[in-house]
Amino acid sequence: MAKPISKVLWIVLAVLAADRLMKAEDAPVAPVKTLLKENRLDEASAICKQYEVLSTRDRDDRFACAWVYLRTNQLDSAQKILDEQKGNAKLADYQLLQGYSLSLQKKYDEAKKVFEAVLESNKGKSAAVSAQELIAEMYESQDKMATAAFLYNLVVKEDPNRGQAVWGLSRFYQGQNDIRRCITYLEQTTKLWPKHIPSRFLLAKIYFAMGPEYSEQGFVWLKDSYRLNRTNPEVLEEIGSFFERKNKIPEAVKYWQKALSIKPDLALSAEKTKEYFNQTVKQLFDSEKYDAVLEKLESNQSLGNTPDMVLLRGQAYRALRKYDDAINQLRTYLRDNPKSAVANRELGIAFINKKLWNLAADAFAKAVVQEPNNGINLGWYAYSLEEKGELVKAKELWEKAITLLDQPEQIERANRKIATIEKRLKKQKAAQNIDE
Repeated sequence: MAKPISKVLWIVLAVLAADRLMKAEDAPVAPVKTLLKENRLDEASAICKQYEVLSTRDRDDRFACAWVYLRTNQLDSAQKILDEQKGNAKLADYQLLQGYSLSLQKKYDEAKKVFEAVLESNKGKSAAVSAQELIAEMYESQDKMATAAFLYNLVVKEDPNRGQAVWGLSRFYQGQNDIRRCITYLEQTTKLWPKHIPSRFLLAKIYFAMGPEYSEQGFVWLKDSYRLNRTNPEVLEEIGSFFERKNKIPEAVKYWQKALSIKPDLALSAEKTKEYFNQTVKQLFDSEKYDAVLEKLESNQSLGNTPDMVLLRGQAYRALRKYDDAINQLRTYLRDNPKSAVANRELGIAFINKKLWNLAADAFAKAVVQEPNNGINLGWYAYSLEEKGELVKAKELWEKAITLLDQPEQIERANRKIATIEKRLKKQKAAQNIDE
């Protein structure tokens, strides 16, 4: 008499029967396939690396990883999978991978033959649509965008959920300046690829370019890009530009600086950061907040040591009567900018205050050469010569300075100086007559 089937065995049989009855479309999709479909390649690549460690032999997973490797330019890893799957070389999936690999290696004629063979033998099937899409990608890589777009359109008509084709069409219409259709396909791309930053970022840029009335729509997409990746330098740079348009300069500079910390060669961020840094420092200087100027310059060594800022630092030190520091900074600036009238004049003033009359006169003489019609330069030069005792030349310079000065108090001071020098010259002459 047969023994009754155990309860455990009944459960096992039931599970196996249910598994056989399960439809193909109800089967769980491997994570790497989902990530590949949504163009989440970095995440998919990480899983594929785990598969290598676990030595998975699932054919579909290996094919999916080969696609991930090809789309992330890891050709050696992809080829390794193709080599191990040579037994499946007649499958359309294998052939499409082989064709795409050839296309990436710019073996376009060979790749096209492979794709066309798949098209011919898989009419009406998904593999044929994939081949058409890959041929379009190949044309796009050769800058034949019109041909690529024609094929992308055919692909999308067959399957509207083909992200690569939809993304390709959005960029084609961008190049054609067909903004309406470009936006339509970009928005479709964001739905198909929920973590795709370039499509969102491009939407933001387009809306910003359409004018201030579309600014908030642009910022929605920009925020979405930032949400997906807070360290994307181009996104950070664009956020800075958005805040600049809103006249929120401190916030703008903060994002430009973040962008530069990640990608130092970003021209716009570098230019804008420097522009507003210099502007802030100059505003502090014009407000005679010289200690704040020096503090600001020290807070940013790279921007604080540009030639313009070295000059401003020297002027700030001179205004604070820190003449040795001023002389050091001004001489540093003049090494590369010897014809700067401002720097030579400031250096001369520092020397005047240290009673170094000869050095002061030399510096003012250079300032006069560079700006001969600047009455201030002439006045300072005259003053240094007067202190040296060269009264005749000093008087001549003061007289010339008067014709160039435009401030009443400056003219009055020059007249007083001339009068003082004339008295000194009379005394000298009188003393000479007595001696004779």
